Amino acid sequence: MAALELRRLNAFYGKAHILQGVDLALEPGGVVGVIGRNGAGKTTLLRAIMGLQAKVEGELKLFGAPLAGLAADARARAGLALMSQDMRVFPELTVEENCRAAAATVRDPLPLEEVLEVIPELKPHWRRAAGRLSGGQQQLVAIARNLTVRCRVLMLDEPTEGLMPSIVTRIGEIVRRLAESQVAVLLVEQNVELTFAISTRIHILEKGRFVAEGTPQEIVSGGLLERYLGVNDAPH
Repeated sequence: MAALELRRLNAFYGKAHILQGVDLALEPGGVVGVIGRNGAGKTTLLRAIMGLQAKVEGELKLFGAPLAGLAADARARAGLALMSQDMRVFPELTVEENCRAAAATVRDPLPLEEVLEVIPELKPHWRRAAGRLSGGQQQLVAIARNLTVRCRVLMLDEPTEGLMPSIVTRIGEIVRRLAESQVAVLLVEQNVELTFAISTRIHILEKGRFVAEGTPQEIVSGGLLERYLGVNDAPH
């Protein structure tokens, strides 16, 4: 059974038809990367799945259960999580308080000790205000919060934007570890090299439609990066 399944998904901003008949299936433990030019509809896709888009049509299922009619908080309680670009942490709360606030929203949170086993670099900052941490450290706190709620499907919107290469690498390592624990990951990311390094499949979104999909090797060998993104060099 697919962890997340979309069929003929359409999304609108007013009269503007942004997503146009999108189909996608994400398996437990899979990492699906979505790439495309700015304005292609990538963030709209994640918002539509999370229930944050005003008008959405089509079929969405989480582990076979329909999501239509469920508010974003109900989708979150069902195991769906979105780490967006614009809201990462509660800045006035400590790292620990950020994680405890997330834990309070679910019946069976992951023990904080286990969260720190995955992201041990947060230990020295455990009682520091999250807003005083670097951008990369705050992003790790945001991931920790999603670990705490035992999300089954994690959607990431540009998680490495503006971060140091060492943090980019670390986020890739954490995503791999989540996948190994059977969390399904939907990754929207401008960093093509990272996306190809950690994704099991790639979808290319253009003007609200998926115009190509395949394994990273298939996307590269088919010349699809150059055709749709103007990228000449294959990711290493």
